Amino acid sequence: MSDNAIQLTTKADANLQVVLKAKMTDIMAVAAPNVKSDGNWITRAKLELLARPDVAQLMTTKKGVETALTAIIRAATVGINFGGTKPQAYFVPTEGGVRLDVSQYGFCAAAVYGPGAILSQVPELITVHQNDGIRIDQGEGRIIFPAGGIDPFGDRGKLVGWLMRMEFKDGRQPEVKYVSFEKVRQVEDTHGQLGSPAYKKDRDQMDEKTAVKQLLKRVFAEAEGRSQMSMEALMDEPEPTPTVERDPSKRMADRMDRATQTMKPAEPVVAEPEQTVEDAPEPEAAAPPPAEGSKDPDELF
Repeated sequence: MSDNAIQLTTKADANLQVVLKAKMTDIMAVAAPNVKSDGNWITRAKLELLARPDVAQLMTTKKGVETALTAIIRAATVGINFGGTKPQAYFVPTEGGVRLDVSQYGFCAAAVYGPGAILSQVPELITVHQNDGIRIDQGEGRIIFPAGGIDPFGDRGKLVGWLMRMEFKDGRQPEVKYVSFEKVRQVEDTHGQLGSPAYKKDRDQMDEKTAVKQLLKRVFAEAEGRSQMSMEALMDEPEPTPTVERDPSKRMADRMDRATQTMKPAEPVVAEPEQTVEDAPEPEAAAPPPAEGSKDPDELF
């Protein structure tokens, strides 16, 4: 966006209204089908941007508005929704701008239902403890549980990590992904907002959310890339060629019409008028017979 594209004011709402109106055509050109058919999608995205004071105040800066627009376009491309009881993404402040933070629900929605979806179903998150005896067969892409199953009330030992078995739409062999408890905690310590109410309320639940995102981040990245390619291919698709009429009788009729139009008209034939008794020429008068005693002139010589 150029420096003169928007005249910023001190009102975040007004700035967003102007930029979204100016870029609405561009956003919808790359948006997923569910976004295009949802008349309130852009309104919910705008409300999400203004819901947090630390994000809303960035809408009065050039970088804040530009990065918010980039985040909105990214969400629209993969078909992510805002709001509701299970939000699929949030806008968070980062380095003076806005970043799209996709939740575990957004990762699942894009990978299974989005325009670039690659998974045939939402994979189940399986919690693994030290004494569960669960093994993985990556050759066949399956999880092997102990005979007789797992006793949920027995001594399962400490939590060691999480598993997911992923089935793909394109027929490739299923894969089993796993992430350790230590890796999840490391990610949270580095990128999580540990002082937020969510972490203080239920750290175990936040661990599971982080585990889901870690397990799905690769398939989400692939789904996002496929979404972008599908939208670009749709925009570059040539105009459909007109349907050619294949009806033989229709083609013959068209040929006859063209031939008739190109033929030179024949000279009109004027018929001789019929003669009537009145119009017939009078007969020549017969020579009078020679006088009696006279000779034929031819006999005088």
